[in-house]
Amino acid sequence: MATNNDKIQFRGESEKEATQIVDQMRLGGINISELARQGLQEKLREVLSDEEKITLHQRYKQGELSEDVAEILLGDALGEIEREREAFEEAAELDTTGVFQK
Repeated sequence: MATNNDKIQFRGESEKEATQIVDQMRLGGINISELARQGLQEKLREVLSDEEKITLHQRYKQGELSEDVAEILLGDALGEIEREREAFEEAAELDTTGVFQK
């Protein structure tokens, strides 16, 4: 089982060479770890289905996921899901008396 101190590693000879080339081109270089972290966050969000996002949001609301992890996995969707949930709850409370006609 993975722990918080585990490194994320992969074999990426071409990716390493590409980052080294960009690093050499820029004055002060580039922060390869930060690029990798941002890239991993973007790809994690891209691979999640809408159903998985809803499940993750539910786990977050139940306290099974920290806010930091939920933010990484859901990003802007975290706020969107919350707004949609609130709008749905408000709509469910509307008085529908007289709305339907026979």
